[in-house]
Amino acid sequence: MSNLSRAARGMFTGVLAAAGIALSAVAGHASAQTPQQAIQFRKGAMQVQGWHVRSLVQMVKGQRPFDAAVYLRAVTMLDALAGSTLEGFTPGSETGETRAAPDVFKDPAAFRAAVERFQGETRKAVAVARSGDEKAMRAEVGELVKACDSCHERFRTK
Repeated sequence: MSNLSRAARGMFTGVLAAAGIALSAVAGHASAQTPQQAIQFRKGAMQVQGWHVRSLVQMVKGQRPFDAAVYLRAVTMLDALAGSTLEGFTPGSETGETRAAPDVFKDPAAFRAAVERFQGETRKAVAVARSGDEKAMRAEVGELVKACDSCHERFRTK
């Protein structure tokens, strides 16, 4: 690894850390918003997460070239976003224009566990990306998608 790539990686990590802190600060205030704002917050967060997951899946399926830097950026963003997921599911936001299933609010402990499983996978994906092992990165995408799907199966309406 060249010094330039180390420097670029360090700068990228610093920028992402700052973005994560900013996202956490904003997400921490999501619970003080109206139910409609909470729904909009979580919809936006899910769209961004979907964007990054699709990028990873496309690389694994060979629909786009595998790029370790893109992989690292995607899983780092997913990890930052995963930490704010629960902020968008505030009391009162179970009705309205939402695809959140009733179980999100009826069984919040199970929902929290599903979100924490996803968070665990995003953390693992970041660690695997930093290892540089392409085979392990490809395998981790499958685990990440399983965590996404398991949450959506119970906690999202079709």
